[in-house]
Amino acid sequence: MQRERWTSRYYFLFAAIGSAIGLGNVWRFPYMTYKYGGGAFLIPWMIGLIVMGIPWMMMEFGMGRYFQRSSPGVFEGIGKKWEWLGWWPVFCAFLIITYYSVVMAWSLRYVVSSATMAWGIGEAGAAGAGSYFFEEILRLSSGPSVLGAPIGPIVGFLALIWVVIYFIVFKGVGVIGKVAVWTVSIPWVLLVILAIRGLTLPGAVEGLNFYLTPNLAALGNAEVWFAAFSQIAFTLSLGMAGMFAYGSFIARKADVTNNAFITSFSNCATSFFAGFAVFSTVGFIMQALSIPVGEVSASGLGLAFVSYPVAISMMPGANAFIGILFFLCLFFLGIDSLFFLAYGGVISPIMDKFGLSRVKATLIVIIISFLLGLVYTTNGGLYWLDIVDRTVCFYGLLLTGALACIVIGWVFGAGKLREHLNETSDIKVGAWFDWLIKVVVPAGLLFVVIYGGFAKDIPASYEGYPRWASSFIWIILAVTLGLSFLLQRVKTRVPQVSEKSEVSEK
Repeated sequence: MQRERWTSRYYFLFAAIGSAIGLGNVWRFPYMTYKYGGGAFLIPWMIGLIVMGIPWMMMEFGMGRYFQRSSPGVFEGIGKKWEWLGWWPVFCAFLIITYYSVVMAWSLRYVVSSATMAWGIGEAGAAGAGSYFFEEILRLSSGPSVLGAPIGPIVGFLALIWVVIYFIVFKGVGVIGKVAVWTVSIPWVLLVILAIRGLTLPGAVEGLNFYLTPNLAALGNAEVWFAAFSQIAFTLSLGMAGMFAYGSFIARKADVTNNAFITSFSNCATSFFAGFAVFSTVGFIMQALSIPVGEVSASGLGLAFVSYPVAISMMPGANAFIGILFFLCLFFLGIDSLFFLAYGGVISPIMDKFGLSRVKATLIVIIISFLLGLVYTTNGGLYWLDIVDRTVCFYGLLLTGALACIVIGWVFGAGKLREHLNETSDIKVGAWFDWLIKVVVPAGLLFVVIYGGFAKDIPASYEGYPRWASSFIWIILAVTLGLSFLLQRVKTRVPQVSEKSEVSEK
């Protein structure tokens, strides 16, 4: 069986960088930096990148290339009894794309809204931005038990997004790499424009001071290290099955280590730069509305769909233009991560296991994802989006990542993987790599999941949701784990990739 290949290293790097860069680079990292020590936060963040993020990425790329299979095939190659560990992150990736696509649908909805400044201009627009998002766009219900009906405009944009994803992925990595060049370059250009506009606004310097002023005392707080390590875990799109598949498309003679370094540093540089666009705008909001920084939502959905529209309303000119640019930037930041998770995380494992054609596997995944995504387009959809995100993009990612490192490090052998990487890499890694994979990375991931997860969500209901709703975190984890073991028992006749089928990288 011939394995598909990236047609050039250039395309692979753009695809890998695009998969790592996502919405969290804009709406999570800047806020985490501000909240946890400003410039001092960059110290544990960089330590986390070097001792956790880069080794973890090298591991996923390298194991994918070694076995020439996606995530389940990698762990089946280690031993049939471990195949379930390859399927668990596939289920996590699948659930992520069902709601991530809905967030992107909101972004497109706001592109249209920005053209007419539908939430208003000036102080009236600033006052109405929150109600416009929650009442007009989401039509939010009173709680997770009140779903209501799907909201027509969001459903329409969701369908459009999945049609776009189909035409990106149905021909495989040959098209994905070429598309990634544009979907990575465009948001970078838009971020530069937004940063320049933000830096020219009154109050921008004060906002940047909040973003970067170092508080070295914060380094003694375990919460800061938890935040830094959790940000590294989330930002590189690891633990979601897709990087194993992307690594399997690398030619056997390609340099994995170098690619992992370039991908990781490019992603983190984007996060850091995005902070200038975000906090210059936060400073402008503070000055324009005479409010303290604590009253400006600078993270997550609040930043993207409330605070930034507030700033757009108050800008002295070009309001609609800046609004369109910002929400297009969110869309392009998200599209790479979406087709990465869809193809590398879900479609490729299904093709490998069951021998389905790419078109058939793509249609199956897209149709089911769209139908499940309709839940998040309802009046109560935001609540379930939050609960499912906590389940798979926190617990699922961290638990499967830690277990993968332990199995690969101790069962397959970290030294064996290191030798495989060093065969074709300009950057040779030493025995220290073995202990990072075997001990440091899984310990760091387990620290995050225990300190920031179990210790909070077991004693009390997650985010104050009713206990029955919060319990779905554990129900979903248990069901996806059970399905992973079930798929392990399914026999497959798909042949392994042979040396004779190798396609050289151009």
